[in-house]
Amino acid sequence: MPAWVCVGAGGFIGAVARWALSGAVSKAVGTSFPFGTLAVNLLGSLLIGVLMGLVEYRDAFSPEQRQFLIIGGLGGFTTF
Repeated sequence: MPAWVCVGAGGFIGAVARWALSGAVSKAVGTSFPFGTLAVNLLGSLLIGVLMGLVEYRDAFSPEQRQFLIIGGLGGFTTF
């Protein structure tokens, strides 16, 4: 599968997940501070770190899986 398809599909899912989680957190705690954005970025950064650790030390994912999960999915989720 071409890299742009992997990244694009993951990015779509990540962006929708960001919208859903950020909205849910903001609705739960209010909008006086962007807690939804903070929650999304903290969770996404943690997941990127864990997955990259698995890639680096265990060679856990294929290149296509990395493109989909880390670059597309979590990149779209955190907007990094």
